[in-house]
Amino acid sequence: DKVRIWSVLSTVPAPLPEEKRLRKTVGRLAAYLRGYGGLLVQANGWDPEVLRRFLADDFVAKYQKALDGFTTLEELQHLSTLIPAEWLAISAAGTPEECARTVAQQFDLGVTGVIMHGATPDELTPVVEAYRRIRPQGWLQAIGTNPGWMP
Repeated sequence: DKVRIWSVLSTVPAPLPEEKRLRKTVGRLAAYLRGYGGLLVQANGWDPEVLRRFLADDFVAKYQKALDGFTTLEELQHLSTLIPAEWLAISAAGTPEECARTVAQQFDLGVTGVIMHGATPDELTPVVEAYRRIRPQGWLQAIGTNPGWMP
């Protein structure tokens, strides 16, 4: 009761233009992989050889700016060929209803709160509305609407 576990969940609700969607998914994960990829690979049980190939890619190795901030659509498309789909599947992506279901599934994993990361308030509004319709009943109400607040 004294420990709160938060899921920081990349949330990418549709519809978004391709470049923006790729920036929020592929570009962001690419930036993380370049920064602390070894930790992500280890924590998620991913293949370290995929990370090695990603980091050795000529574009990735030479690009000096943030991979999720300044890349072109073509560069993001190239990065998408280097990152396995299952690595990208750890985000909440799709329709607001699909995103809301992914948020709800985080609680099945044992978290007490979810931070929907990487989206603007306008992008998140439909996701929050969809989540309100499916919000699990029971133990979540016992910890209140702000699970960070501990009585």
